[in-house]
Amino acid sequence: MSSTLDKKLQPPSGIITLLTDFGAADGFVAAMKGVILSIHPRAQIIDLTHDLAPQDIVAGEFLLSAHFKYFPTGAVHVAVVDPGVGTARKAIACFWQEHYFIAPDNGLLDFCIEESSCLAVHLTRREYWRTEVSNTFHGRDIFAPVAAHLAAGVPFHKLGEPVQLTARLRARKCRIENETLVGEIVYSDHFGNLITNISKTAFENFAGKSSFAIQLQEIIITAIQPSYGDAAVGELVALINSFDRLEIGLVQGNARTSLAIALGTPIIIKRGS
Repeated sequence: MSSTLDKKLQPPSGIITLLTDFGAADGFVAAMKGVILSIHPRAQIIDLTHDLAPQDIVAGEFLLSAHFKYFPTGAVHVAVVDPGVGTARKAIACFWQEHYFIAPDNGLLDFCIEESSCLAVHLTRREYWRTEVSNTFHGRDIFAPVAAHLAAGVPFHKLGEPVQLTARLRARKCRIENETLVGEIVYSDHFGNLITNISKTAFENFAGKSSFAIQLQEIIITAIQPSYGDAAVGELVALINSFDRLEIGLVQGNARTSLAIALGTPIIIKRGS
């Protein structure tokens, strides 16, 4: 990777988004913002979310992949869900679909590997970190300052050594087994809707024009509704949500609490005739 390559990359926009499992109570997010603004005072910092369940890498990967595309190209997206902080796991940055991403190498950026155009570096250049680095807060001491330097114009290739990303959550992808499409619940939103890792494309390619049965524990659903408003209050429905994912919800209710469904619960789709 060289300066020649950097000329072909999207110039940073100055926007930095933050996604973490830090919550709002302890000031961790504020510390990251302080570091960013100390390096790049004109940075525009947007909170994507800080309310992920602790260590929930799967949900973090889903939310980042779902929302980054709505920002201007050249945005820098920082994701810190890092149960391996302080260990030998790599800190990485990558450029994909005209956006920059900075995160621990633990699966948060698995969606960037879906195309061969992803460029990645291992963040080894300590001059772009804070001088003192805690083994428990790389969000503040590595990821935030690197994001600030990148957004301020430091060339991407100077952040570290080129590296090939490897999918860390491959086992969590939907798959076809014994003529069934198998996925799982990867996220539950504020309304208690259950979002799966089965995309609209994967569902349609599997089901085609045949009938189908969606099984979630003991529950069977045999139709996809266009919207929640097309079903009766209290009805459990399946639909394709605004992220083009298969979603299970309870009309004007909370499917997560009503059904006591945990994240990671399998969902199985079988074809009919």
